[in-house]
Amino acid sequence: MLVIEARVVLTVLWVTLEMERRIIVTRWGPEGKQAAVSFAFDNLGEASDLEFGRWPIDKPIGSHHSVTRDLPLILEALADFKVAFFIEAWNLPVYPDALRAIREAGHEIGSHGMRHEIWCTLSAEQERDHMKRCIDDFHRYGIEIKGLRPPGAIAAPSSGEVLPELGLTYISPMGVPTGVLDTGLAVLESVVGASDVAFYSESFVKYRSYKPNNEVLTAEDFVEGMMFEIEKAIVAGGYISTTCHPFYQSSSPERTDLARIEAIAEIVRRIEADERVWSATPGDVASWMISRSAEFPGPDSMSPPAFWNPSFYSDLRREN
Repeated sequence: MLVIEARVVLTVLWVTLEMERRIIVTRWGPEGKQAAVSFAFDNLGEASDLEFGRWPIDKPIGSHHSVTRDLPLILEALADFKVAFFIEAWNLPVYPDALRAIREAGHEIGSHGMRHEIWCTLSAEQERDHMKRCIDDFHRYGIEIKGLRPPGAIAAPSSGEVLPELGLTYISPMGVPTGVLDTGLAVLESVVGASDVAFYSESFVKYRSYKPNNEVLTAEDFVEGMMFEIEKAIVAGGYISTTCHPFYQSSSPERTDLARIEAIAEIVRRIEADERVWSATPGDVASWMISRSAEFPGPDSMSPPAFWNPSFYSDLRREN
């Protein structure tokens, strides 16, 4: 009898705590929405191609299709919305007009490193140097950087301490739960399954949870798969950041896939229309969370998820 009573008490206590937890986490944003969603892009131009040795040495820089052809179509498709672009500082002197167009459209701009170096390999000293250079470079172009989407998706071991020292308010890595660290840095989780690479890149399809297989899927599947991931965040009463890439809107270097552009617009339209969702940029979400940091305890660790294989980065260099 005592054992049964103890179990009942523990069950009631668990339910009470769970209800209290959900009451806290489901009040997102000024209007108390059930979940928060940020739509975001990573990478621009040939920065990552140069970093990984994929750019032909005899090919001039400054004409990458992700900037000259894909980005204008993306900005046109998102004319009524506000999203985030995480961009390598390398692009500033190469594509200043593109950065200006993104900013004038009202989108948030964050850092994606200097030239898409793999962030998790940096020492504390290297991270501090790289991030300070990024901040200074963007400042010279009139852009204030408040957040980092680490290139390679994984934070450096020192990110929790180094980034707030330099005035950043958030980091958006993969596989680390959303919360506010004791250092005041907001962690905003990006989800590999909510990324265009999981639908359009053979190297990443294995990380997709929607229609799991080893095939590249269509733009229509991309819409439904992204909404599948977003719905999971809504049901959990949490936060999710998507990860898209301008260059993946081209199924080949020769042409932009207009169906993929429309898919992006459709996803953002659905997010904005969902009354359960606070649609906000990572910077806005971070500021709101930091003002209520007691409600969003930070993750215990910034370590990468167990399924992530660090050798992927060396494989990427080798395969290309």
